[in-house]
Amino acid sequence: MSSDTPVIQACGVGKQFNVYASPRARLLQFFAPTLRRWCGLGHREYFRRFHALSSVSFEVRKGETVGIIGRNGSGKSTLLQVICGVLAPSEGEVRVNGRIAALLELGSGFNPEFSGRENVLLNGTLLGLSRAQVEERFEAIAAFADIGEFIDQPVKTYSSGMAVRLAFATAIHVDPDILVVDEALAVGDTAFQQKCLNRIRAMQEKGVSILLVTHSANTLIEYCDRGIYLKRGQLVMDGPCIDAVRAYNNDLIEEEGGVSLVRQQSPRAEPAAGPSPGAEPATAGPGAPAAAPSPIAAASPALAVEQVTLRDVEGRPVASVRHGEHVVVDFTVRASERIPEPCFGIQLNSTDGIGLWSAVTSYMGLVVSPLEPGTYRFEWRLRADFSGNRYVVALGAGHLVNGEYKRLHRLEYAGHFDVLPQPRAGAGWLAPGPAFRSDDVRVVETAA
Repeated sequence: MSSDTPVIQACGVGKQFNVYASPRARLLQFFAPTLRRWCGLGHREYFRRFHALSSVSFEVRKGETVGIIGRNGSGKSTLLQVICGVLAPSEGEVRVNGRIAALLELGSGFNPEFSGRENVLLNGTLLGLSRAQVEERFEAIAAFADIGEFIDQPVKTYSSGMAVRLAFATAIHVDPDILVVDEALAVGDTAFQQKCLNRIRAMQEKGVSILLVTHSANTLIEYCDRGIYLKRGQLVMDGPCIDAVRAYNNDLIEEEGGVSLVRQQSPRAEPAAGPSPGAEPATAGPGAPAAAPSPIAAASPALAVEQVTLRDVEGRPVASVRHGEHVVVDFTVRASERIPEPCFGIQLNSTDGIGLWSAVTSYMGLVVSPLEPGTYRFEWRLRADFSGNRYVVALGAGHLVNGEYKRLHRLEYAGHFDVLPQPRAGAGWLAPGPAFRSDDVRVVETAA
C-alpha cells in the first residue's frame, strides 16, 4: 500500500552529454578554448550537445511501484542513474528519502576480478550494512542466486544471467526502502524471472517503493501502480499504466507509418468480473457491450479497421459462450490504396489490459489476397477453448514488408466476450491441435 510520503522527487531534471565527432575534436576541446582566449579569438565548441533528459519531473510515493516505458535511447537508464546518484543532473534536482538498492546494468557495482562472495560483501557494505549483517544474510543471498560453486569464482567468469542473479539477490536482501531495476530481469531465464517477480510482489506488500524500467507492457500493467512514458528524453505521460502503454504503442505505430487511435474506449470501463458459474449463454441485442464502438473517426491509414461485431456461428451478436463454442469476429476494413500483401493480427487481453494470447495471419500460414482500394468485410473464427473468464479483443491491420508484419492500424478495444466456467474442468487455454483452420480468415463481402 502506498502513502502520500514521497521517497523520490525529480524536479525539472535534465541531463546533457557532449558528443565528439572524433578523438581529435575531444583533444581540441581540451586545449583550444584556452589558446583561443589567449589569442583574443571568440569562443568555439568542438562538440555537439545531446540532451538525454529534458525537464523531467515526477514523484514516487512510499510503497508505490512505478514503471517506466519507452524506446531504446529515450533516457530511461540515464534517469535511473541520476536518481541513484551515478550521474549528476545538468539541471534540476533529485531528492531521495531512504536506502536505495539498484540494478542499473549487468553486474553494476561488481568488480570482475573479485569472486561473487567478495562482491556480495562489498556491495552490502556500500548499501549501508555492516560486514556482520552481510555475512548473516549471505546464505540467503547465495540460495536465491542459486549459482552453486561459482559463488567463489571471479565475476568475470560469469554469464550475464549469473551476474543478474547475484546482483538481484544482493539488492533484495539489504532491506532497501527503494528498489530500482533497469530491465535487468530480461536477461534471466523464465524460472528466475518469475522468482524475481514473486519477490517483487512480497516487497510491495512490505511497503518497499519500486522503480522499474521495462519493455514488457504486461509487466508494467500487472506489477506497477503507475506508468511513466519517456520519449526522446521528455516525459510524455505519467498516469495509469494502460494509458502509458497505449501512448507508447501508438507512437510505435506512427513511427512505422501507421495511424494510431488515441481516443478509444478503455476496457477498464467494462465490468471486470466474469460470468457466474452455471449461467446460460446469452445473446445480446444490437447495443450489447460485446460489439465494438461505432466506426472510428481518425486520419485514414492505408488500411484501417472500421467496425467490428462479435457474433455466433448463426450470425447473432454474442456476449457469452460455452467452452468449445465459436466466436466469430466480424470486421470491416477499408483500403485507401492497393495492399499487395495484407496481414491481420488478433489479440485476447484480460480486462486490465494484460495480453493473454495473440495470432497473426502470416505467422499462421494464412495468405490473404491483395486488396484493391475499397471496403472489405472479413470474419475471423475463434473456438473458445479458454478458461471461464472475460476476454477483450484487439485487432490489427497491416501488410507484409520483406516477410514481416508491419501494422498500419490497431483497434485496442474491438469488443469482449465471456467464456462460461466449466464445472469439474481444468483451466486450459487452447485445445490440442491447430487453433485455426485455413479458411478462418476470409473475405465474406466487398464494397467499392
